[in-house]
Parts: sequence; C-alpha cells; structure tokens
Amino acid sequence: MKAVMRQGLDGVVEIIDRAPAEAAPGRRAAPGLLAQLSWTEGLVWFMRTLAWVWVAKGLFNWSLVLGALPGYGDFAMLPLPLQSSIVFFAAVDLLAAVGLWLAAPWGGVLWLLCAVIEGVSPALGARGAVTGALGVALNALLVALYFLLSWRAGQERF
Repeated sequence: MKAVMRQGLDGVVEIIDRAPAEAAPGRRAAPGLLAQLSWTEGLVWFMRTLAWVWVAKGLFNWSLVLGALPGYGDFAMLPLPLQSSIVFFAAVDLLAAVGLWLAAPWGGVLWLLCAVIEGVSPALGARGAVTGALGVALNALLVALYFLLSWRAGQERF
C-alpha cells in the first residue's frame, strides 16, 4: 500500500491510498518501472538529474574563473560582458542545483531563471553569450519538459 498524507484548507489531515489503479478498458498498463512511476515521482527524478547537470555547469564555470582549464584561455582577457555572465552562472547554477535536488519550488524558479537568461543572452549580444544555438535549443527542450512534468504532476494530485 502506498499512502500519502494531505492537509486540507480546513486543517484536517487525511491519509489517501495511492494503490496502483486498474488499467482502463482498452488500455494496457505499461510494463515494468514506468507503470509504477507517478508523474510527481517523475518530476522529482527529472529535477534531481537536472541538479547533477547544473552542478557540473556551475563547477565548469568556476574552473573558468579560477583558470583551471588553460585550454579556454585567460579569464581576465575575456570581454567584460562574458566575464560577468560566467561569474553569474558560476554562482547561480550551483544554487539552482541545490534547489532542484531538494525539489523545492525556489529551485525550479531559479533554474528557470538561469535557463531563460542563457537562452536570451545570445540574442542580447554575442560578447555576453555563454551558450550557442545548441545550448539554447537544449534549454528550451528542458524547460518544456519541466512544464509538462509539472502540469501532469499537478493534474495527478486532484
């Protein structure tokens, strides 16, 4: 038995049984792990996987700032808008990763802010762009997937 506690607006706490539902007539249940995975659990797994990616991005940006990757050139010689972008993402990507790992609402908001700023930065000027067209497309895909999972998880609760 899989149960969830939910508190209503009146303050009453109730326990809800979340036993797997029978498949609808004409539909077969998906075999294996996907049949047991709810949309909310899928969202949490997505956020935690994304957290690892954002930790790697944040550490990569810090390695650029600290000069640990000499193949990328001297950080001090980069244009000032690009330096600002790298420092901003070095700090904020790691904060977003912590929030994503905790599946906290502020983590999703901070990650969305990072993804949108990364996506818009090439349009604002090439000197401050951290990512190229592939990075912008990947961020757009991840944001769309995040919204889909969030919407489906919200629908699942009611």
